[in-house]
Parts: sequence; C-alpha cells; structure tokens
Amino acid sequence: MILGCVLFLGACTEDKLSSEANIITSFSIRNMDNAEFRGIIGADNVITLKVSPYLEADTVLKDAVAYFYLSRGATVSPDPREPQNFAQPGGVKYTVTAEDGKTQNVYTVVWSVSDQMAYGEGFSYAEIGTAKSFVEMGYPGEVGNTGLPSIEYGDLLMYHAYCGNYIVLLSRVYIDENPASPHCVKVVDKSTLNPAGTLNLGSISVTDLKMITSDYKGRCVGAVVKGEQTEFFYWATPTDAPRSVGTINVNMASSTDGSANFQVAGDITADAWVTALAPRGPAGAHYRVKVTGGQLASSYTTVETGYSSSDCSGFQMISPLDDSDNPSFVIGDSEGTANAANSIKCYVNSPVGFTSFIMPPLWQNTLQAWWVGTGFATARTGGRSPVVSALPINGKTYIVVTTGTSWWFASAVLTADLQTLAHENLNVAFDIAASRGWSYGEWADWYWDDNTNEAYLAIWFGRLGLYTFKLTCFE
Repeated sequence: MILGCVLFLGACTEDKLSSEANIITSFSIRNMDNAEFRGIIGADNVITLKVSPYLEADTVLKDAVAYFYLSRGATVSPDPREPQNFAQPGGVKYTVTAEDGKTQNVYTVVWSVSDQMAYGEGFSYAEIGTAKSFVEMGYPGEVGNTGLPSIEYGDLLMYHAYCGNYIVLLSRVYIDENPASPHCVKVVDKSTLNPAGTLNLGSISVTDLKMITSDYKGRCVGAVVKGEQTEFFYWATPTDAPRSVGTINVNMASSTDGSANFQVAGDITADAWVTALAPRGPAGAHYRVKVTGGQLASSYTTVETGYSSSDCSGFQMISPLDDSDNPSFVIGDSEGTANAANSIKCYVNSPVGFTSFIMPPLWQNTLQAWWVGTGFATARTGGRSPVVSALPINGKTYIVVTTGTSWWFASAVLTADLQTLAHENLNVAFDIAASRGWSYGEWADWYWDDNTNEAYLAIWFGRLGLYTFKLTCFE
C-alpha cells in the first residue's frame, strides 16, 4: 500500500530538478479501526482534520497513518507509514523536501470539530443511546419468563412519544386492566430513561386516550376517542395542560386488538397531516386529516394503499413522507400467513397510489444484514409489525421500519427509497427467549430538533423494552 506517492511527470536532468515541496491533491488519515478522517489543506500549510463533536478525538485520532500525495520527486519526514497521534497538542508536523534537496515546506496537521452538513444532506452519524428493559423502567415482571402472566413478561401494548426532553409511555394493556394503575402512563427523561414525573391529562380520561405519537418538533400528540368522535391534543412538555387542535366525527382507533395506529407529519401547532388506520378492508383504507394553522380540518378523506389490511395478522399503517400538500407515503403491511417468512412488507406509494419503491426481502445483500428486510408478521391478531414512520432530518427524509423473525426483534432506518441502510448503528436486532410471534410487536417514534440540529429516535420492542438513538448532522 502506497502511503506517499511521488508524481513522476517525466525524466529529469540534474539541472532541472523540481523545487516544489508540497503536499498536494488530498490528505487523509485512517485509524486502527480503519475509520477515515479527511483533512483540509489551508493557509500557512495547516491541514485540519474534521471530527464529529460526538466522537472522542483523543481516541479516534490516536495511532493513525496518513495518506497523501507529494510534489514530483519530493520526500517527506517522518515516514507516513509510522502511526501518529493526530490529537496531540501542537499537531503532527510533516517536513516535505523538494526533489532539488534544498527547498522545504513544513505542514502541521491539527483537528477541529466538524462543520454542520448542508441542508438537504441528512444526518451522518447515529449515536446509540440509553436502553432499558420494561422491568428496569418500573413495570412488574421478568424479561423472558413465559411462566408469568403475559402482562408480566412485556406484552404491554405500548405507545410512546417524545415530549420535549421527555418520553411519554402509554400502555393500553394496563389501561384496559386497571385505569388507576401507575403503569398506565409513565414519563421518563429522554436521555437517561429515568422516571421524570407524570403527564398532565387535564380533563382527559385515561381510558379515552387511545394512542400517542409525536410531531416533527417533538410534541406529544394524543388521540382521544369518545363514541364516534376523535379529538387530538398535544403537549410541548408533560406538565403542560393538554391543548386541543380539534375534533373529527369518526373513531380513529376503532379496532379492539393492537392494530390501532396513527402518525403526525409536520408541526401540530402549524401545518401537518394526521393519518390513522381505518376499518380493515381489501383496499387498505386509512384516514387522512389536514391540520392548518394549528387547527384540525372539519372533515377527513381516505387514502387507499391497494394492499389488503384485513389479511394475515390484520396490521397495516401509513406515514406521510413529509408535510407537503399532497405527499407520498410509506406503507407497512403484513401479508400472507402470520409468522411466516417475508410476511412483513414495506412500500412507498405516490400520492395517487402508485407503488414506487419496495423494501428488499429478508436474507439479501442489499441492506447488508440478514435481519433487515421483509420479516415475519406476528401471530397475534393486530400485532404491530411492521411499524413504519417517516421523518425529514436536515432536509432529507428517512424511514424507520420494525421487523424481525419468529425469535428476533429487529428495526432499521432506511433511506426514502427503502434500498439503503442509513447508518450501521441503526440496524438493530435482539434475540428473545419467548417467541416474538405472539407479542404485540413494536412501536417507533422520532423527531427533529431545530435548535440542536439533532434527531432523536426511540423504539419499543414488546417483551423487551425501550431503545434510544441520537442522529447528528456533521461532516
């Protein structure tokens, strides 16, 4: 492997030796983990390496070797093949001597924090955050102990949603069993997942709060159903009084199993779309309601996916790819036979219902890991898999998909064409002793923080617990 290359432009005579002593074209280093950091050659022969603020420079820049090109006939000291600590005070100096043996230039290699990626380029790094089992989060039971009642080994039918610096957890199983239970609604810190108070329900009855999710800005949005009416409320922080954005004359959580779901695409206080599963049928119908200026429209329309929502385990959901006037949407659908290979499907449909992208099958090479792709639908009717959710991050839309096999929970964040894994840390899978096939499945929620230029993602794996990630946007 050539670490320093001499550009030979032709035969030289003794009186025509080059006097150029430059590092040219490019400069980069690779550390012991083969991670590459590129340098920018600036004024006064200073080369600056860019390191994400979420990486430890002292660790990732230690014991790294340099890769660069030299002027014709030039030599360099020290030998680039010698590992250097590029995080050391004062940087690393390379002395370049021209072909004539006389002219020299000294280059100093230093580092600084990476620049923010341009809008539209999405995110660059996924930091794995805190994860806790349902027991560690204060719910009774034991992970993996199928000798216990179902509720005590994690079948909590959990919805969770970001709410500012917190995460709200809503368990329909506990609500249906005992609305007075302290396990019906919990609030935890989004970073530590430690208990952090309670959710201010105001006059809302917990039995009527059927589902929660968050909008693009990290506000918790709740769907409250009374009879054949659904009212939507939001909270910016858990202690806020719930604020209504309006009521629609339809029950948007009509199913009695675990299949009820909804998504909010946009800013619930400004402009957004609310989508929710309609009664199951062969055309795969979903409700769609517009929020304009923070006010819910008085009527709804329906969107048909073209895929049956009444087959297999009876689960289907959609999520708009953005908050534009007529967005495309991603479909998560269970098809064929429950708990069978490749019964989970994921599609992207255009606004008129044309399927433009299909997630690759399980056990393929496209997405680089065996558990990404179409997996096994749950055997429990209404089991939530695949949950899908789309979110624009730094101007680029991504899709989170939950999947798995009979004995594995899995999830991945993909690009909007469903063909590329967004980051290696967002390809997650967990083995469970108790079959995933009979669980209520998963739930996923995320949002984009405009102030910090970060996205936050949390995934609930039924029978396991909550797993969190932070997505950052630095070069």
